[in-house]
Order: sequence, then C-alpha cells, then structure tokens
Amino acid sequence: MNNEKTLAFVKITEKPVEDFFKRLFLSDIKPLNLIIVTPIMGSLVSTRYSLERLREKIESEKIVTYVVTRKPEERFHIEALDILMKSDFVEIRYNNSLHAKLYICMGKDIGFALLGSGNLTQTSIERNIEIGMLILHRGRGKQILHELYHWGGVRLRTLKESKVVKRITYARRV
Repeated sequence: MNNEKTLAFVKITEKPVEDFFKRLFLSDIKPLNLIIVTPIMGSLVSTRYSLERLREKIESEKIVTYVVTRKPEERFHIEALDILMKSDFVEIRYNNSLHAKLYICMGKDIGFALLGSGNLTQTSIERNIEIGMLILHRGRGKQILHELYHWGGVRLRTLKESKVVKRITYARRV
C-alpha cells in the first residue's frame, strides 16, 4: 500500500518541459504573463510545442513574456531566440551566470509554474531524464507561485548581470 500523500498544489514530473507546455496550450487558463528562465533553448521545431507555435500564442493572446537565458553560442540557441525576437510582447535578457530553469504562466488569479532540471530543448523533452515540480495556484501553491513569479519576473530580471537584449514594444491600450 502506498502511504504517500498527494499534495493538491504540486505534481512531480519526469517530463517537466513537455508537461508545462501541455498545460499552457491545452488548459483553459488565459495567460497574462509568461516567464521563461533557461540557460539554453532550441526552436523545438520537430516537437508538438515549437517556439514558433509559442510565439503565435503569445501574439494572438497578447501575453507579456519575459525570457532570461545565457548569451547564445550554439546555432540552435540563436535560432530559438530569433523566433522569440519577432514578437512585440517578448522581452529577452542575457545572464551568463544562469543555470536555473523556471517556467511560469500567470493569468488573473490563476497560474502554474515549473521548477526543475529541464532546459527548453528538444533533447530535454525527448531524451534526457529530467525532474520538475509543477506548482499550481491553489492552497499553499499560491504563495510559492507568487514567490517564484517575483524571483523570475522581478529579482532575476533586474540583476545588473541580466542585460536587456530586446524590450517589449507592444503598448497595452487602456
């Protein structure tokens, strides 16, 4: 008999990046903000959740998106950032000390975050053994989600080491 308690606000996953994108693309949540923190990323072109598809979602739903990554050296990383650079809703910052992986989706009084080992790459999705905690905006998860949102969306973004490469150019109309 398994005596483990399941926490209503957290799910451990071995497919963290894929599970984050499944939830982002398939849930009823209307995201207002995305935060993507990963040292490396690829275009995910031959996966179900490509960055091109993500950019289209960001554009169509007007999702303000903050990306913090390392300055790209590999061609696949450069190509991934080129896709996101095309969006008026995306801010990109480089921080070469970055090793953290954090993905956050926030809507109005709802959201979820992924904290784990997975980079935003096809290898991470298809081959690597990864681990992640998917944290949901319910119960104790609300406070954790807000702390992670503040860390990724404010603290990490405003470090002097996090250099702005591209700013958001879309101006919301009130």
